[in-house]
Amino acid sequence: MPAILQVIILLLVPVLVALASSSAKAQTDYERSQNLTTCLSGRYPILCKKDWLSSDELKKVEIAEHQENLKTCLTGRYPTLCKRSKLSSDEVQRVLAAEKRENLKTCLSGRYKALCKKDLLSGTELNQVLAAEKSENLRTCLTGRYPSLCDKSLLTKEQLSHVQIADQREMENRKQHTAKLPSPPNRGRSSSGCEADHWIDSVSDNGRIIQLEDGSIWEINAVDAIDSALWLPTTDMVVCDDKLINTDDNESVSAIRIR
Repeated sequence: MPAILQVIILLLVPVLVALASSSAKAQTDYERSQNLTTCLSGRYPILCKKDWLSSDELKKVEIAEHQENLKTCLTGRYPTLCKRSKLSSDEVQRVLAAEKRENLKTCLSGRYKALCKKDLLSGTELNQVLAAEKSENLRTCLTGRYPSLCDKSLLTKEQLSHVQIADQREMENRKQHTAKLPSPPNRGRSSSGCEADHWIDSVSDNGRIIQLEDGSIWEINAVDAIDSALWLPTTDMVVCDDKLINTDDNESVSAIRIR
């Protein structure tokens, strides 16, 4: 190898090494910045690489995670997501109060008997909830559409007679419907691309899968499944291209029709 070429190579090697080191450092700095942003949100502890943090950064991240956990806990809606071991005794008491308030709200709807924790209710609250459940049961019965969901043991004689009339009326309506030709695909569809006159037949997989009365099956966005997991059969729905709207609770979820 000519001497001049050896000299050039010897001169270039340190420069190339320096450039490579600088490039690697710049990438590392970017990754550390992105990681710090993720950590400081407090929402994704599992994604936070704490070994990349300085002691000061780690303290800020711990505060952020504590605040985010407390925020989740104080909604009272997600006891399984609340890390009580991270809370102070005063914060735990506030969370318990929030969970009781949310439980009472759920119970007083009368619609979610399986989700209502009656052991958290006072005597007065329990009486109110039982009255709400009877009222909701009567509303379901009087539609005539869901006889299997109607608890007739909760009805008075007068209410039972009204329900029997509703059952007969619904049976006649179904016979007439069956005798007719199938409705067109765009039945009830508005100019917005949404279709009314649907209701839930079943909810499964913790709210991820919903089947409607027409046999269609919808996959719910994982984030929205927190809400749809609480939806019950008989709930009136509006169906759009990419979402389901619960008109009873005024809630909507992102959804994809899979069948």
